[in-house]
Amino acid sequence: MALGLFAPASASAATVTVTGDDGNPVALTPGVATPLRTINQTVALDVPQGDGASYKWIATGPSGTTATSISTDNCWSTIRKDSGRIVYAGNGPYTLTLSTYTDTRCTSGAKSTAYSWSVNAGVSLGQPGGPLLLRPANSLTTNTHLIDFAGNPGTSVYEVRYAKGGTIGPDGAIAGPSNPARVDDATGKVAFSPYDGPGAYVMVARATYLGAATPWSAPITINMQSPFDISSVSFPDSRGPSYQLAATVREKAIAGGRVTVAVAKGKKGKRFRTLGKARVNSQGVLKLRFRLARGTYRVRFSYSGGPAVTRGTQYGSMRITRRIF
Repeated sequence: MALGLFAPASASAATVTVTGDDGNPVALTPGVATPLRTINQTVALDVPQGDGASYKWIATGPSGTTATSISTDNCWSTIRKDSGRIVYAGNGPYTLTLSTYTDTRCTSGAKSTAYSWSVNAGVSLGQPGGPLLLRPANSLTTNTHLIDFAGNPGTSVYEVRYAKGGTIGPDGAIAGPSNPARVDDATGKVAFSPYDGPGAYVMVARATYLGAATPWSAPITINMQSPFDISSVSFPDSRGPSYQLAATVREKAIAGGRVTVAVAKGKKGKRFRTLGKARVNSQGVLKLRFRLARGTYRVRFSYSGGPAVTRGTQYGSMRITRRIF
């Protein structure tokens, strides 16, 4: 017991930490590469006097260049604690090298120890399960869709870009013009409200922090469709016994498709019979000639659906006397 009490105390080892994914310091162990995702990192050192009369430290990133925001070429002898922000320089290995010296000028008896960690930062977007609707039927108000999004520790700033018919360049970004979207603070999802009509939209995202950015996410494709709806109906030939109906669909992307027109007798008629199938022209107009006896009719317009416009049905009414209304 006496021998143990009077044995010389061994020098305590230096403590080196780096900011963890939860924002708290994580102790680094020489020879062990600690995996992290955060891009907001600060390293801190506590070098006991017994480890050396003076010391220096330097941090390098994946490219081997200095990864600190301040000069680390200072020789410390009286100050035993130091820290510095790590400049995110991309994903990969980061190393802090601590060099201690036996003199107070960092010139003699150098001994170096490496502390390492790795960063694998990035964000991801959720692929929608099917086509999304641009707007409600019979409305010009654009829908806002919430796209699943997983952010990255260490930042709340994200860049989200999308483009209709876009392609991905070698750097993972959208090649050519693109539009911004935003991450909704309340839901943590991407609020997506495109204004370029139906079609296939490509979207990518990344996290940013103090001028640095993670790699772009894997791209997703969002298929947007417009609802089938009729904006107006007229009767270019309203004198019988043969009449002509003209209807304008709100979404011109339906051009080339066929719309089935059917009628049912009475204001509340449910037994519809088909008058014909009319092709929609490039102006979004369909025309159909038909014959009907005088009376009141319910009119039904039906579209079976296509890549740009959803399957849908619209109803109206008309009254035939000497003319059609």
